Parts: sequence; C-alpha cells; structure tokens
Amino acid sequence: MKVKYKLNEKLIELTEKKNGDDYEFSITLLSKEQKKGLEKVREYFDNNKVLTDIHFYIHANNRYQIIVRNDYYNEFLIQLFKEQFLLELKWV
Repeated sequence: MKVKYKLNEKLIELTEKKNGDDYEFSITLLSKEQKKGLEKVREYFDNNKVLTDIHFYIHANNRYQIIVRNDYYNEFLIQLFKEQFLLELKWV
C-alpha cells in the first residue's frame, strides 16, 4: 500500500527519494521556530530501542537529511503529521 501526503508548505519544503532499501528525505524548515517540531520527531525515534530506524544529518540554513529505514517509513510520516509538517496522510 502506498502513502500519499500533503505538505504544510508554510512550514517545510520536503523531497523524498528511494535510497537502496531505505528512504531519504531532504527537509528545509521555513522558519527557525519549526526546529522544535523536528526535534520532537527525532526524539521520538531516539527514545525507542532501535538504533538503525532513522539517521538525522543536520546541515546549514535549517536543512536536514533524514534516512528512514523502509519498515519505519509510515511511522516517520505519522510523526511529521503529528507535528503538523504534513496536513494529510492517505493510504491508497
């Protein structure tokens, strides 16, 4: 089942591509105030016992590269939705 989502374009720019078996997200926060929300997403995954679920790479200018293991793809999108970076999630 494929997931479609709608970005909150007031908060972030996001691109997604397949990276081997994983997914790679490039996220740019459109304001520094949004950093807390993305930190909550990272904290959610840091607090579980799986070390290889996602990898965060922080770049300059509020840019992030996030590698998400295939089996955590849906959970990652749900966390983005909870922080209102996504306005809509739909499984089709």
